Amino acid sequence: MGTAYLAAVLEQHGHRVVQHYGHIEAVEYVLRRHGGESVDQALRTVRDPAASILQRYDARVVFERVSARVASPSESFAVERNNVRLDSREFKGDISELHRVLKSREQYLFYDYFTEIEISRIRAAAPDVVGISVADERQLVGACVLASLIREHNPKIRIFMGGNYWSRTMNAYHDPEFANLFNHWDAIVYAEGFQPIVDLVEGVEAASVPGVVWRDRDTVRVNPRTTAPVDFDALPTPVFDQGIRQWCPDFVPPLYTMSNCPMRCGFCSIAAGSDTFLHKPRAMSERRVAEHIQALGVERVDFVDEYMPITRQIKIGRELARIGHHATWQCYLTANDQLLNPDTCQAMADAGCRAVQLGLESLDPQTLRQEAKPWNHPTNYGRILANLHKAGIQVHVFIIVGVPGEPINRSLSWLPFLEEHGEHILTIKSSRYRLTRRAPDERAAAAHQLLGVEVVGKDHQLLNLNRDQFRYTTDNLSRKRVEAIRDLLEESCRRHWAYQITSTLPWWINRGRFTLPQLRADAELLRAQRPPEPSIPAGHLKRGLSKITSALRDEIGIKTVLTSYQDARDAAARLRAED
Repeated sequence: MGTAYLAAVLEQHGHRVVQHYGHIEAVEYVLRRHGGESVDQALRTVRDPAASILQRYDARVVFERVSARVASPSESFAVERNNVRLDSREFKGDISELHRVLKSREQYLFYDYFTEIEISRIRAAAPDVVGISVADERQLVGACVLASLIREHNPKIRIFMGGNYWSRTMNAYHDPEFANLFNHWDAIVYAEGFQPIVDLVEGVEAASVPGVVWRDRDTVRVNPRTTAPVDFDALPTPVFDQGIRQWCPDFVPPLYTMSNCPMRCGFCSIAAGSDTFLHKPRAMSERRVAEHIQALGVERVDFVDEYMPITRQIKIGRELARIGHHATWQCYLTANDQLLNPDTCQAMADAGCRAVQLGLESLDPQTLRQEAKPWNHPTNYGRILANLHKAGIQVHVFIIVGVPGEPINRSLSWLPFLEEHGEHILTIKSSRYRLTRRAPDERAAAAHQLLGVEVVGKDHQLLNLNRDQFRYTTDNLSRKRVEAIRDLLEESCRRHWAYQITSTLPWWINRGRFTLPQLRADAELLRAQRPPEPSIPAGHLKRGLSKITSALRDEIGIKTVLTSYQDARDAAARLRAED
């Protein structure tokens, strides 16, 4: 999304811009090298609007089987379900580790792709500037390897790093070891890039550009953010690279229409790159949003705003109707009580909403208040899910376990909840609580002001987006117990009716082509004609049940020994009924 906006802004200023979504092509390059024609056929299938669900399942299996054969000394690589995993074995977040990885860059999984494809493409384009966007820490090593190759190929090319990642690793810039990384690039844009990238491209010295990190001899300097953030209504329609296609039959662009989330949830810092992070956001007018969608010529949009208010969605629908352009979308939404009104959910659907991602997070009201989500009322979750489902809106839910102070027995309640309300949910993402850098919780913990958590040891992994050096201070909560409940939730997800169909149709850009009844029918077809999805490894389940057994004993005195997932589910149901 960011590169598409920056390309449009630069073109608006008269610059020629070439975009390339290297991550997509690099993944395909690796798969083709190990799978040949079978991978080519699978790629044609996932982009074929006429492919059946059985053909799409078989293509998924090809990607998983081929990626499992990829042997890399430096990375673990897998294409699985909704994700492409590329995790470094050598780099865990320490700056010194990144230096070592760059010294042995030939071992990096995408190295051959970079030297054979990207460097050749850059040589042919002969650019004055190369910008490399890093969305998250999984892309960091690749971005640094590519930058080092470009610098070696042509030292005269100016190289700028950007992307949301850099706004969340601010402490790393004060480490003396970080300075040598500027041997591979010239500056980092850590804040919104709309104006900084124009200034840098047009030759303004990095020392004078707001929101930029640069090296002054041996010292890294961090320029403050701008005091005059860009008006989102003034942004041009983003320009997307049409040369590389998503793994989807049609083009579904992401669209970012608001500078940051107006909420301040304790665990979140996704919007840290915004020039108004944790302050009032700047938003495009609904008319301008509709005009962008029309200008892009698309019928489906993936809104990536951290929050898309209900009233805003309805107004966007009205603006689209006014200009005669039909479009549907996915967005992020809070589980607020407005959704208890079925007419509200239907109005969203009538406007164009076809999928929402809801942060349920917890079933414990105290935990929700602690994490600054007081608008979430767990007693209303079931009705909200049912209303959205009835309106034909696909629902993804987020769950967090291990929030400081939340007992394991409360987290266990998710098992019967998901069984009871699973018919109205399409996809589930459960995750372990993390101290995310620059989130309100992380700042409080660093200042020893977050109850239930203690930061321990020196923070060496400054390039990790999560600060893992912490421990729980309450008697009954531990990392192992949190991982245990996370494993049980993963097993619950695998038993969910839509697990196989949503593994076969990854991401809303694919699922949005189907109605809920169509997805249900295809799920039944897969269940009848393809093997069932595997449970979690038996060893994980056994260890998890042991940890949950001891947690229930220590927290509330229950001495029942859990020996199966169903035992855990039944115990949770009894506790929920007594609550």
